[in-house]
Amino acid sequence: MGLKAIYESQDDVPEALRDHYTEDKGKFVLAVDDIDDHPKVRGVITANRTNVAKRDEYKNKVAELESKLSTIPEDFDAEQWVTLKSGATADPAKKDEAIQSLKQVYEGKITNLQKKYDTDMAARAAEIAERDGYIDQSLVVTGLKDHLLEVGVNPDLLDGALSSLRPSVKVQRADNGDRKAIVETDLGEVDVGSFVKDWAASKGKAYLRAPTGDNPKGNNRTNTGPKTIPRATWDTMSQADRMAKSKEGFKVVDAA
Repeated sequence: MGLKAIYESQDDVPEALRDHYTEDKGKFVLAVDDIDDHPKVRGVITANRTNVAKRDEYKNKVAELESKLSTIPEDFDAEQWVTLKSGATADPAKKDEAIQSLKQVYEGKITNLQKKYDTDMAARAAEIAERDGYIDQSLVVTGLKDHLLEVGVNPDLLDGALSSLRPSVKVQRADNGDRKAIVETDLGEVDVGSFVKDWAASKGKAYLRAPTGDNPKGNNRTNTGPKTIPRATWDTMSQADRMAKSKEGFKVVDAA
């Protein structure tokens, strides 16, 4: 009679054999040296190794088949493919009909792909337009607010002034992506700062803060005397500077 391999508790192990058993996960297991060489164990190990090798072989075959199947269209017709490839049909009309049928299938797939592409591109374009609109709006509104406060607009009336001027401001984009806020006038493009100053000196006076201090006319930015500029200075100025001075009401005189 052979030795029992496992006992449920130490009390079940014959006292004379207890030195040959060790506890493992609550049970008492026979301690055996060179167990892999035991005929019965060796057979199990060999069978297991064989099964592992077969498993790996099957996994490789499945991966290979999945790779091939991934390239086959969903509407692939094996019967039509075999017929076309072998040329088994002797009727040219039927062969042409089969070819035409396959052609229509793939034309339909191409059409569906084109529709998906158009849909994706439209969504992308809408996303870009929304982003650009937000950036442009932030550039214009922030610039206008800064210049309106600079010329003395009453903060309580800032939103009204902003609504009045906002439609006039456009955003130009350079080829490198840089953006610049400008205003198109009858005399050409002007920067937002100059545009706001001109507005504050005319239509925007009602939006300015009430004058305070020793110079009560300071916020209206008006002078009691005429604005003049010597002709010698005028001749040295750029076209843009001349335009700005003209808009501010300067007159060219022969002497200062």
